[in-house]
Amino acid sequence: MPYDSIRPGQIWLDTEGKRIQAHAASVFYEDGTFFWYGENKERTSPGNGILHWGMRCYSSWDLYNWKDEGLMIPPDLENGLSPLHPSAKAERPHVLKNQRTGKYVCWLKVIGKDGSQTETVLTADRFMGPYTLVKSGLRPLSMNAGDFDLVQAEDGKGYYFF
Repeated sequence: MPYDSIRPGQIWLDTEGKRIQAHAASVFYEDGTFFWYGENKERTSPGNGILHWGMRCYSSWDLYNWKDEGLMIPPDLENGLSPLHPSAKAERPHVLKNQRTGKYVCWLKVIGKDGSQTETVLTADRFMGPYTLVKSGLRPLSMNAGDFDLVQAEDGKGYYFF
């Protein structure tokens, strides 16, 4: 059944009737489509050591009904030290499109087991990826970032706020 309104406090289901998995989310708009993306917690439960299962994305034209587009950034199951490994606390994905290169740039906050906070940057040729890890372990101004956001000015210049 399609939605015709936003219903605060109720579980939001995608167009297949499954619970939306886009935690600590952001919304990106391009060419008439909204993309809602965030941490995929479908395999996370207390004590299982899985803090995320990649970053999942949904698309919509009306902001009510969301189609599951799948994992835009899958977990890295091979490298236990990767910021994309399910045991890493990767959160708060933010994506901008670099107008000069045409690439999509994603920043993720990663909290280490020692509580340190760093940023990881990935790029892709398409919004849905595949994304390639460009840099990890970034500490802007040599500080823990905590909550952050990316903003893009009309001239295309991107800004990182924390």
